[in-house]
Amino acid sequence: MTRMKYLHLLAFLLIATAMNAQSPALPEAVASIHESIKASYAPDGRVAMFLPSYTVDGQHIMICGKTTSRNASVELEKQLKEKGYTVINCMKVLPDEAQLGEEIWGIVKNSVCNIRSAADYGAENVTQGLMGMPVRILEKNRWLHIQTPDGYLGWVENAAIQRVTKSALEAWNSATKVVVTALWGQVLTAPDNQSAAMGDVVAGNRLKLIGKKGKFFHVEYADGRKGFLPLSLAMEQNKWRKQLDNSASAILKTGQSLIGIPYIWAGLSSKGADCSGFVRSTLFMHDIIIPRDASQMCHKGQRLEIGDFSTLQPGDLLFFGSRNKETGKERVSHVGFYLGNKRFIHSLGNVHENSFDPQSEDYDAYNWGRLLFAGRVLPFINKEDGLSTTDKNPFYSIHLEF
Repeated sequence: MTRMKYLHLLAFLLIATAMNAQSPALPEAVASIHESIKASYAPDGRVAMFLPSYTVDGQHIMICGKTTSRNASVELEKQLKEKGYTVINCMKVLPDEAQLGEEIWGIVKNSVCNIRSAADYGAENVTQGLMGMPVRILEKNRWLHIQTPDGYLGWVENAAIQRVTKSALEAWNSATKVVVTALWGQVLTAPDNQSAAMGDVVAGNRLKLIGKKGKFFHVEYADGRKGFLPLSLAMEQNKWRKQLDNSASAILKTGQSLIGIPYIWAGLSSKGADCSGFVRSTLFMHDIIIPRDASQMCHKGQRLEIGDFSTLQPGDLLFFGSRNKETGKERVSHVGFYLGNKRFIHSLGNVHENSFDPQSEDYDAYNWGRLLFAGRVLPFINKEDGLSTTDKNPFYSIHLEF
């Protein structure tokens, strides 16, 4: 194509885009390529984005929209050209470095921050971030579009995130830190229990360690604020990791310490959690990261059919939901921990235990009726993609490879 023809085509397509002059339906070849690439690069929209828009004029196509995968954008253009299309590819690849500059990383500043489906306080909460958690910033408007260490995508208000450069996040990741081990506490303005509070903390929060003063850690937030955290509420991260007991019995004991906390949709902390948030929070208190939602967790580790429960071990995950009577396709919508002896712990209304034994006082007929299968993930931590400890998770690396 000559330069003049290319410019004419570009002008036409820009005008068509501005007028929203888009075909009511994509050509079959284009739609097929779109679905194939989406299935390869972004099959789960919760953790990957592939949202191209197309303006088609005969054999000419302009691609706009956005994606989190540069390879998806390249492959889309390649396959369309192979079908004989002339392509102008304007699709934005996130992170949008032209908009964000070097600060395409962030660190959560609040004890807990809500992450929503859109940049609006009225938008649905989809998950939460915890203080000290590294996040990847993809784009911004009034809010920040971020990705969390478990891959989840969502929008968060600017005030909850300290934006940093890659080198600054690597410095934060390599710094000596404390991990909050208590379910809840406060950072104080002075090393005195009677001093004013700076803010609250919850289990799993991480702050930079400056030193100690009496019965307090001297700590620093990601934004540079400094305060004092009682020694009884936290441990130095390195010591904490060395003494961690990640056996099933220890993890279940941690889960039982959360009994009574309220069910909160998208909750992911000791302030409140949904079903998968409870499982995720319990494991994170043992430095373990697994996928965010029950329908993602169920594809990790080893699947176990339940039968008479003889195949199960304490610490296995139980998955609940529905099964299509005609196709047999399962839809997972709830998760909990198996405790043994036909007992389980889960978050529904609040965190509590129930039994599958009809003779038990806390027999749960409803969940017995929707029990699908179980999964064993603990033996696969750091051995399977999506199952890691923070020291092996790429977001927490001191050499970020993004």
